[in-house]
Amino acid sequence: MIFIDRISEGNQCINLTVGDDAAIEISMVDDDGNAYAMESNDYLIFTVREKASFDSPIMFEIQSLRGINEITFSHDDTKDFEPGYYSAEIQLMTGNGKRITIWPKQTGAGKTSKDNRRNFCLMSEVVYQ
Repeated sequence: MIFIDRISEGNQCINLTVGDDAAIEISMVDDDGNAYAMESNDYLIFTVREKASFDSPIMFEIQSLRGINEITFSHDDTKDFEPGYYSAEIQLMTGNGKRITIWPKQTGAGKTSKDNRRNFCLMSEVVYQ
């Protein structure tokens, strides 16, 4: 199992202001705590849904560049969404065809519907006049 090192500890929520450009560097470790280095054909997929269920439509999905452990958000990815909490996950797609959910960290039965609920927060933009 491979999971995210930094987001897994403490706060399980990713916060982003609506319409902001941003990047999240993903540090991954294996079960033994060893760093996982992405191979040239590996990539990450960041998926956001309104609710933590398969029948909830995908609001947006971002794919990293191959071999790069960074999810990059552009203004257009979130500019049209209402501020609020959504459900997200990050999957590692390996060059040899494996799909591994690396965030949120999964443990026990019911892990997906319970643990990734409301883990992606789109915050309001503060506008000054």
